[in-house]
This record gives sequence, structure tokens and C-alpha cells, in this order.
Amino acid sequence: MKRTSAQAALPFAAALAAVTLWVTETVAGQQHIPFTTLADYLIEAAFALTLTTGVLAVVALRAAHAAVPGWGRLGDVGAVLYGLGQALVLVPATVTLVTADELPLPQALFLPGFVLWAAGTALVAVAVYRAGVLPRLVSVLLPASFVLMLVLGDAGSLAPAATWAVIGVRLLVRQRPVAAAG
Repeated sequence: MKRTSAQAALPFAAALAAVTLWVTETVAGQQHIPFTTLADYLIEAAFALTLTTGVLAVVALRAAHAAVPGWGRLGDVGAVLYGLGQALVLVPATVTLVTADELPLPQALFLPGFVLWAAGTALVAVAVYRAGVLPRLVSVLLPASFVLMLVLGDAGSLAPAATWAVIGVRLLVRQRPVAAAG
């Protein structure tokens, strides 16, 4: 598998994980804290998987722009903040998955995690716009999907799913060789 194929595969994995989270929440219904059913564990595991693949997808997005002028330090800082923010949110999600309950100390990481994630999303969006590798629309989709994820409740995971799917498709299309004119 070529490196460029892996760069496109990771956004697809993030999209699939986000759709899995939505399906799990839709089928299972309301999550109980502390956990009382297997569905509670499945929802939290899907959430943790979504966060993990989101970090990998932003790493792939950064790698796709590594040699492109316009991405620069702004994009690198944005990718680090994005990944760090999701990683901070992943800590309480993982602790909750393991303990079947929300412990106060790890839960305190949610707010700084979301702040870093939001800041990283904004910087990555600017870098994507400046680099011009992907359509300019992606620079709008990234922050819009973050906001929609927060305000739409359970269906909110579909917004980043759609955004990562678009990014995956665009990275695949970008790597296809152009047929020789004959």
C-alpha cells in the first residue's frame, strides 16, 4: 500500500468510526452512568474509537500537506492542538470505559480537550485553505463539523463523519494518475 493510500485510508477510518458511534447511540439509546448494560460499554468504546481515529486522520491530513507551501507552522501547530485536544478527551472516555463510571479527575480534562481541539480545528482549516491541496470547502467543513458535532447531540457524530469522508475521497482523487492524452 502506497503512503498516499494510507493517508486517504485514515480519514475513511475516522468517518467509519463516527458513523459507528452514531449507529451505536441510535440503536442502544441513552447511555447510563454508571454503566448498567453492554450497550453502555459499546457506546463508550465507539466514542473512544472515534477519538483515536480522528487523531490518526488529522495526522494523515498533515502528512498530505507536508511538502506544500501554505500549510507551514500554522498547520503543524493546528494538527498538534487538534490531536492533543482529542487525546485529552480520550483520557476520560477510556477511564469511563474501563471503570464503567465517570470519575471526577479525568472528567476535568474534557473542557481543556475541547478547547484545544477547537483551536486546532480552526488552525488546520486555515492551513488547508492556504495550502490549496484540497478544495477550499474543506476549510469550511472542518470547523462547521466541530460545531455541529457539539450541537446536534447523538446525530452530531455524522458531521465529522461526512467531513472525514470528503477528505478521504479528495485525498484519493488527488493521488490518481492522470491518463495520458492520446
